[in-house]
Amino acid sequence: MMRKPNQLTNSNRIKLGVFGVNGPGAAMTHHPDRFVPDWDAQVRIAQKADRMGIEAIVSAAHWKAFNGDGNYSGDYMETFTWAGGIAAVTEDISVISTLHLTLIPPMFAAKAVATVDRISNGRAGMNLVLGWSEGDMNAFGVTLDAHDDRFDLGEEWMQIFDRLCAGEAAFDFDGEHFKLKGLHSQPRQLQERPVLLNAGSSERGREFAAKNVEIAFIIPQDPRPEAIKAQVDAYRADARAKYGRDIQIWMSSYVVQRDTRAEAEAYAHDYIVTQGDDATVGEILKGLLPVDHLPRAVYDKIAYAFKGGWGGYGLVGSAADIADRLQALSDAGVDGFLMTFLDYEKGLERLEAGVMPLLEARGLRAPAKAR
Repeated sequence: MMRKPNQLTNSNRIKLGVFGVNGPGAAMTHHPDRFVPDWDAQVRIAQKADRMGIEAIVSAAHWKAFNGDGNYSGDYMETFTWAGGIAAVTEDISVISTLHLTLIPPMFAAKAVATVDRISNGRAGMNLVLGWSEGDMNAFGVTLDAHDDRFDLGEEWMQIFDRLCAGEAAFDFDGEHFKLKGLHSQPRQLQERPVLLNAGSSERGREFAAKNVEIAFIIPQDPRPEAIKAQVDAYRADARAKYGRDIQIWMSSYVVQRDTRAEAEAYAHDYIVTQGDDATVGEILKGLLPVDHLPRAVYDKIAYAFKGGWGGYGLVGSAADIADRLQALSDAGVDGFLMTFLDYEKGLERLEAGVMPLLEARGLRAPAKAR
């Protein structure tokens, strides 16, 4: 059987992914439409996205709930096991496992992702996270290092992983963070190396991504397209200048599509403001930010985005509104959008019926069957 091309390398000017269906999605809300992640629903969503020509489906990695035992925010399937299952029931979509480099040894990751690559016939990838949740780290007996130290560990992790992917004879590694003997991984992956993603937003995080991954995510510091263009251009130029690498730049986005902008904004307000899960978001932000020192207006803006969809950029409006915004962001240099929905199945149906034809008509995406 001929290996499948990884769709994340196709020629679409706007690439798309779906995030978080291995659990209850990315919205922090008590709204009744919040996604319930039973396996049959996950399969339907993955196969729907696959038929639509969406490039990737990406898991979220959480080990413990953020707001107490049994809270929905911990209800996520383990990501490599999940990816093997999704790979077996899809045809073309890239299947991306998220993992914490601070928790998952590189030799385990090399074998796990090679397994998914074999099952998927060359469609596997990994979303690299350096770890930030103290609860997750403590459950594994791992101390949460200082921010930059985590990236130092990540650099060693990548050295080991790349050597394993290259199929070197067994080797030892003696570093500051890893002291390992007799490293060798079988079976080999089908790709030269699985496509790697990273969403580090600090200066150190951007440096790690520019050096090591194919797809880096930005968190817009200013939502205006011209400001995003400056941010994207600087990131891309830095990767070229320092490491001679051309990387894709993506954004995470929560999508609320309705017939009119007013209807979409009202629905977003209902699930984000009226029924938003402030307690869970509060616990998450404690682990991410110096919340005690943030102005209230800044905290509220960040919390709103987390309730909307894990801090993503809101794509809220009619099909034409969303297509216009995607085009403006593409013109600013953004290559792709990792999407979340409160209701994934209905959200993808609306996207397919309304937004996708507009993107195809504008030459921003080829029709799925044409690829």
